[in-house]
Formats: sequence, C-alpha cells, structure tokens
Amino acid sequence: MSQPDPDPAAKSSAAGAARSPLDPQFQRLLDILPAAAYTCDTEGLITYYNPQAVALWGRSPRLHDPTERFYGSFRMFTSEGTPIRHEDYWMALELHQDRKSHGSEVVIERDDGSRRTALVYASPLHDADGSLTGAVNVVVDVTDRGQSEIAIARLAAIVESSDDAIVSKTLDGTIESWNSGAERLFGYSASEAIGRSITLIIPPERLDEERQILARLKRGERIEHFDTIRVAKDGRRISISLTTSPVHDSQGRVIGASKVARDVGARKEAEAALASVRDELATQVGDLRRLHEMSTRMSNTLELQPILDEALRTTTAIQGTDLGLIYFCEGDEGRLRIVASLGFDAEMLEQVQRAPVGAGACVKAVEGAQRVVIEDVERDPAFAGHREVARRAGFRAVHSTPLVTRSGRVIGVLSTHFRKPYRPTERQIELVDLCARQAVDFIENARLYTQLRDADRQKDEFMAILAHELRNPLAPVRNALEILRRDQDNPASVSQTRAMMERQIEQMVRLVDDLMDASRISRNRLVLRKEQVELSTVIQRAIELSRPQIEGAGHALEVHLPAQRVFLDADPTRLAQVFSNLLNNAAKFTPPGGHLEVRAEREGSSLRIGVRDDGAGIPPDMLSNVFEMFTQVDRSIERSQGGLGIGLSLARSIVGLHGGTLEAHSEGLGRGSEFVVHLPVLVGGMPANTNGRAASGPALPRRRILVVDDNEDSAESLALVLGLMGHEVRTAHDGNQGFASACEFRPELVFLDVGLPLRNGYEVARAIRAEEWGKSVFLVALTGWGQDEDKRRAADAGFNLHVVKPLNPGALESLLAEVAPRNGA
Repeated sequence: MSQPDPDPAAKSSAAGAARSPLDPQFQRLLDILPAAAYTCDTEGLITYYNPQAVALWGRSPRLHDPTERFYGSFRMFTSEGTPIRHEDYWMALELHQDRKSHGSEVVIERDDGSRRTALVYASPLHDADGSLTGAVNVVVDVTDRGQSEIAIARLAAIVESSDDAIVSKTLDGTIESWNSGAERLFGYSASEAIGRSITLIIPPERLDEERQILARLKRGERIEHFDTIRVAKDGRRISISLTTSPVHDSQGRVIGASKVARDVGARKEAEAALASVRDELATQVGDLRRLHEMSTRMSNTLELQPILDEALRTTTAIQGTDLGLIYFCEGDEGRLRIVASLGFDAEMLEQVQRAPVGAGACVKAVEGAQRVVIEDVERDPAFAGHREVARRAGFRAVHSTPLVTRSGRVIGVLSTHFRKPYRPTERQIELVDLCARQAVDFIENARLYTQLRDADRQKDEFMAILAHELRNPLAPVRNALEILRRDQDNPASVSQTRAMMERQIEQMVRLVDDLMDASRISRNRLVLRKEQVELSTVIQRAIELSRPQIEGAGHALEVHLPAQRVFLDADPTRLAQVFSNLLNNAAKFTPPGGHLEVRAEREGSSLRIGVRDDGAGIPPDMLSNVFEMFTQVDRSIERSQGGLGIGLSLARSIVGLHGGTLEAHSEGLGRGSEFVVHLPVLVGGMPANTNGRAASGPALPRRRILVVDDNEDSAESLALVLGLMGHEVRTAHDGNQGFASACEFRPELVFLDVGLPLRNGYEVARAIRAEEWGKSVFLVALTGWGQDEDKRRAADAGFNLHVVKPLNPGALESLLAEVAPRNGA
C-alpha cells in the first residue's frame, strides 16, 4: 500500500488525538494498529483517526465536521461499483442497529481519483453503563490480494479480541488483567494468571530484566518494542516484542503498568531467513566478483597457462573446494591430457593421468558434451574403475564440466573434486557453466595467438633455411664459373664442372618448384592432369628421380610390386613426385650404407605402398607433426642434407588430391620409419601407351627466335644456347625494343619476359598479335611468376605457352619440338 508523507498524517493524528475522548490505552492500541482506524460519535462525526487512515484516504479529514460523517475518503462504492451515501455506510447502519459488521468490502476513491479496495470492520462503542457512545471502524487495504487473507485474519483477531497479549500489573508485578490474547499466547487462563506475579512467564535468567522495567515505569518512562523471551505454560520459550506504558492516577502518579506483548517468533524466523538470504546474496556477489576478476585477468594475457590456472582457481573457489583439474582432448582416440591442476602433487597427477580411459566423469563429460556429477565415487558405478586413484588422491566427489567452443566442439574438461560426498547447488552449476564458457573463449584466443606466434617463428626459421638452401648451390656455381674461366681448354675439367653446375641448378629449381607447389596447395590451386597409368611406371620414375641421392649415400634399395599389373587414375608426374620425396626423405635420414625398401600390396580395391628405411626414426611425440608445413624432425641432419621441410606436407596433399592417405610409422629414434600411401586402384583400366616415351621425330628445323628479357645475362645466355642448337636468334631488353625487333626480324618464336620496362610483356604480346604477320608467331611467356593468375593473364594476352624460369635444356628441346609442327601447320 503506497504511503504519503508521514509528517502531515502524524500532525493530523496528533490533533485528532488531542480532542478525542478515547481511553488512552485504547487509543495507543489503535495508533499502532497496522490498518486504518477511526472513531465516530453517535451522529457519525469523526472523533479520531490514526496515521494509517490518512495513508488509506490520501487526505486528513476534519474532526467533528458534519460534511465528513462516517468516513474520511472522497467517495466510496460497493464492491459492485454502486456509490454509497453517508447515511447508508456500514458504520451508520451499525450505529443505528448497535451491532458489529465484519468483512464488508468497499472501494475507496481518493481526491486524486485513484481507488483502493478495502474490508470494513465496524463495532459499536459503549460507556461503563452500556450506553452507545459511538463506533470504531477498522479498514484494511486489500488492493494487494496476495496479503488479504493474512490481513483479514489478523484484523479479525484484533477487532474481536486482539491477537496481542494485553496485560496490566501493579508496580510490584502483580497481574491485574489478562486478555484472551494473553491466554492464547502464554497458555494460562485469566483465572490462572490474575493475582499472580508477572514472573510467572519470565525465565529465571531474565528476572533482572523485569526489575529494570519496573524501575523505569516508576520513573514514568514508556518502553516500546522491547524484544525479549517469555515462557508459556507448557514450557515453550516465546520470542515477544513488549511495549509497556505506565498507568497514572488522577493526580498523575504512576500506579501500575499496561503492557502489550506480541509474538514475534515469526518475525525472528523471517529475520533469520532474511539474514540467510543476505548471506546468500553476499556469496553470489562474491562469486560474480570472482568471475569479473577472472575475466579481467584473462583479458590481460594471451598466454594459455595463466588462463587455465585462473579458470581453475575461480571455479574451485565458487564451489568451495581446493582440488581441481583441467584436461584437453588429444587425438581421435578420446585421450585426455592434464594441462592445469590445483591441490594435486606431481605423483598423484601422474596416477590420475594414467587412470584407465573409457570410464570416469571426465571421459563421460567429453563423450556426452554435458556435465557429469559424481556425488560419491564409492557408490557411483560409473566411477568404479577410478576408486583406488580417488582414494589415494583423497577425494570423494567429482563435478566435470565439458569445455565447449561456440561451434559446439568439445576441447576439454573442467573438473572439480571434493574431499567428502558432495552435490553442487544449481547456482554453483550455473556459475561454473558461465566460468567454463568464458574460459573457452579465452583459451581459443590464446591458442590462436600461440598458432600465429608459432607460424611467425616457423616463417622466420623457414626464411633462414630458404636463404641457406639457395646460397648453397650458388657457391659451387660461382666456383665453376671461375674454373671455366681458368681451365676452359681442359675438356675433362669442363665436363666435370658442367655436371656440377647442372646438379646445383637442378637443386635450386627443385627448391623453387616445391615452394610453388606449396603455394598452390595452400590456395587449392594445384591442378592434377590425371591419366591411366601403371604403378610400376610411377615407381620407376620416382626411383630415377631419387637415384642420385640413394646411390650417393651407398644405400641398398629393394622394390616389391604386385605380380599382376596395377593401374591408377592419377597424375603420373605428381605421383612420382610423392614417391620421390619419400625416397629422398628415407635416403636423407638413413646413415650411409643403409637399406631402403618400397613394397606395394593390393588390398581389395585399394593399394598400399610402403617406403621403409632403417635410419634415424621419428620420436613418438613428432609422429603427428611430421606432415606440417616447414616441420623438420632433426634440423641438424635436415640442414646438412638440404631441404625446406615441406616435402612431406606436399606429398600428403598430393596423395589426398588422388583420394588417398599418407601415414607415418616409427618405433622411435634409431629404429627406422615407414611412410605408407593408400591409393584407390583403377579397376579394369588399361593405358593406351605403357612404354612412357614418345616416338623420336626428325631433326628440328632452324628457326628465327627472338628473346626479350630485361635481364641481359638471362637473355644473352638463352640466345647462346639456342644459337648452339642451330637457330637464328636476336635479343632485346625492354618492351619497346622488343616490339620493334619483332616487326623487323619477323620471328617464328618469341621468348618474352612479362615484367619489362617501358612496355610490359602482355602489352607487347597484344601488339604482336594485332599485326597480320604476328598471328602465326608462337609466343612463350618466360617469367619468374608462376601462379595460376599469371597463366590466365598470359593466355588472355595471346601467349601460346607460359613457362617458369629457369628453362632447363631438356624442357627447351621439348618446347621447340612442340613449336615445330604447330608452327608448320
């Protein structure tokens, strides 16, 4: 019920009280009554009203005013909405009939137009002779129906014969009056109590309290709302609120006391409940503060371990325990690895980590992607396989919460442990879920940061390796040039030097090709040129590619192929590259004089090809990483043998594009390794030409060839090679010069760099194609750019072919063989 400003009400009540003829004790009772109360004389003129009446009416009526008869509200209606006249109001009717009226419902309209629903309790008042002197009306606001029944019951008891114990006594403590409320509260009837000492209901340990109260009363003091304990007839101790007022005679002397005792046991229980709620709220605020602090500390770091430790500390604090673990999921076998712990020593962590997989709260939380609560590990059958570990670790209950990413992937478990059987509350579960969700977000960020940092480190290492690997071939090439300059008349020296230069240049080309393939694969741009090919042809090509490295290390190589011919739908060049990489890897990591083996076996509709060695082997913790880009198991061997650490990654990607898989196996360091390729077999396939060679054609005719390149050494060296092959060659070194030379020379074939000054190669190609004589010219884009986009741009500009530098002599001869018939046509 809304309350107006209490000051005006108090003033009006005080004014009304001053002019009221009511008995002082009765008036005090009405003043403290928790409902609106007022009195009228026999004419219906208001003689008294309490503050609660002002609050109900929203106004202070005038006392003894004929216009304010029977009630002090602005207007009044029945519960059906019919207006009630003054003379028809229940209080007027009760005065005329001299009887009580309990529980009539009315609607009160206040000056501001608002309405309140109330129950009316009207009772006649009589003097000592029994003559009617007026009436008292108690009005209970029941607008809030949730409290109506309590209010009605309380008011009925007060009006009929107050629920409160009203007792009067002499100054020596002798009981003089004892109402029905006292009978109900303390269990003594009036006849049993009157005439006896008030100590009848006072506990022995509180007798001094009564003496102090009597002393204060003798001084004329009023004691209000004094909480104490009294004893009922049946021995029950009752919490009461005691208000004691002195009673004066006509000369103003204190001759006794009147006390009102109210049972406040329910209030005490409510206060206790309130204190419990307050404590609970304090606990919740503390938990929310912990979560906020956890989030703040996590947001200040990108390192994974501090985030895990903070999540574990916060979760255990919320649940009131000092034992906890965080696991991460590893691999596809359902393994869990402890990554953070609290309260467990190293020996116990090792035992917990070795606990059997497939049972226990943590594994079940991962499998079901939902929390698992084991209230007592000794009783729960789901924990049977872990009881001995739990006993040694000293815990009896487990609460495991899965760590689930926003995409729904379970990455681990947050597990809290309790030393006694325990069931977390719903509030604790909700807070732990919130903690887990926050932790997962920060864990994912930290993992991403770690991956980026590792990728950056790998990039730096790779660039260092790349620089090392590119410099290695340059040193012998530079030395070879000096040898040719000083000893060019020695055929043996020239032959040996040329072979050395060819080997080093091939090494550089292989490094660049690997880089280009890695780039294409990372962007899903690697295109396979599949055909029907026999397995033996692929393996033979791979062995030919790897033979120099195998023979150079003095390794023995065994090859075991199925007795029947096996055909594949594959890109023979790319597949040969895979097995060559595996053979090179085996040769590289096997000490000189080792043994290598290639064994292929048919397994239904698939083929298993294993490349085994008896070399250095692979540590168990590296088996899952060997296929990662730029990964090197042993950098000292890798760098001494050469390589960028991308061969295995390329091999796995190429095998995957063929619909197969590549696996690594090793029993550990020094025990060799095996790489196994699984490929689908082409059932019923038969290649049209199985010899793998094109028929030799007639000698190539002499051609007019123009080489345009801004790198003069590159242009002149290619022109020199072409000239030694018998062709007529001219060179140019920028776009304008290239187009002018083409117009004058009218070449049949043009090697045209695309990155030319003044006019790029694409523009030169379009200009040549625009000429009538240029429509039949064979244009080759010879460039260092080898991406798919570069090839597309070259085709759009009119180039017949896109070739990546450097062009080795064998490829050059093949290109010229292709040009001859096309140009002749």
